[in-house]
Amino acid sequence: MKSYYSCLDAGFVKYAPQSLQHLANGEKAKKLSGKIIFYTAEDFKTLPSHGVIKAKMDEKQANIDGIIFFTLRQFFYGGRFDYKFLKYVLDEGYEVHFAREDISVENQQRLDELFPIFYATQFVIKRDEAESSWDHITGPYERIDQEQIISKELHNVA
Repeated sequence: MKSYYSCLDAGFVKYAPQSLQHLANGEKAKKLSGKIIFYTAEDFKTLPSHGVIKAKMDEKQANIDGIIFFTLRQFFYGGRFDYKFLKYVLDEGYEVHFAREDISVENQQRLDELFPIFYATQFVIKRDEAESSWDHITGPYERIDQEQIISKELHNVA
């Protein structure tokens, strides 16, 4: 049976309370024939940097197969898609799963296949939400022109 960390989305609790996020992440683990062995959530100040989950990964105290995030949105709090962090998690040997979207990224090949979805998501978020809508959580970040948001260079990070 696989084991996972569950990373709840503190920035999304006004839409989905943590109790609902716990259930969704637990169901995603079951769907993957696994179980949640540890729950965590970022602080509002660490949403863009993923500081809490990075620290847990660095501890390497638990033998886990991957991390289940409640939503893909957790990779956009810094103002653009955090490809580098997702790649870092994969390079460390962990799977990445998103409960709300029912998306799994098990390896670099799968990330390459899903990249167009992640790329499009950036533009949907930018279209549907005011740029300042998350400032109360993450603080204002440098505004980025659409051409700079997710370039092919970002996708080809070494």
